[in-house]
Amino acid sequence: MLLPIFEEVDHLILAGDVWQQRKVGPGREVARQMYETLLSLAEERGIEVEVLRGNHDPEGGKGVTWLVEKAVLVTHGDAVYDDATPWSREIGRYRKEVEAVVEKYESQSHLAAACADRAKEIALTLKVVPLPKLPPPFNFFATALWPPSRTFEMLRVWLGMGKRGLRFLEESGEGAKVLICGHFHQAGIWEEGGKLFVNTGSFMKGSRAWAVDLKEDRMTARELVLREGKFGLGEVKGRWLL
Repeated sequence: MLLPIFEEVDHLILAGDVWQQRKVGPGREVARQMYETLLSLAEERGIEVEVLRGNHDPEGGKGVTWLVEKAVLVTHGDAVYDDATPWSREIGRYRKEVEAVVEKYESQSHLAAACADRAKEIALTLKVVPLPKLPPPFNFFATALWPPSRTFEMLRVWLGMGKRGLRFLEESGEGAKVLICGHFHQAGIWEEGGKLFVNTGSFMKGSRAWAVDLKEDRMTARELVLREGKFGLGEVKGRWLL
């Protein structure tokens, strides 16, 4: 499904949550196999792949990467908020542990990589709690909306993620002009004061996936569109000269 996107790509950055590394049960093995197939397909085409870690796959990859002489910062996105994933189902059970991790990294919060390390430690602190098996569509609602406080946290984050991303870029971007991440599942573009934040969304239901292309000092954000079982580049969402 992704092969058309690989055309004319020589360096592919996967910005975290590429596979469900922390999934409980037999589905984890299927997820791992799909992840390895993705890497193999890219390798066969001579594409250099750089994998960043996310809160669902925190045990591998770097936390951040820099492009265009550190003008562009790419990270999963869980580094943006101090508590990484405020809407997490498990965070209420581990609030004290999360607060301790945040305090541990407070003196390094001006460094993007340290913020990403903080997010990794929080992800590993939050132990996955399996949900009861339910038939569709109840399984979706249980996953997305339980506990009830999760819904309010998601809405709060979605409404403020643009400003928070730009603030993170200003405070922890180490001079970068552009922040690219996913994590929040809501694609979008925010610009203010010479800073640019691009969220690439998600392949999950209820969201849209974007890709960001960099060629020398030119950057383009495009929607990824599913046509006849294959993903391809769709509408251009923004173009910039860095």
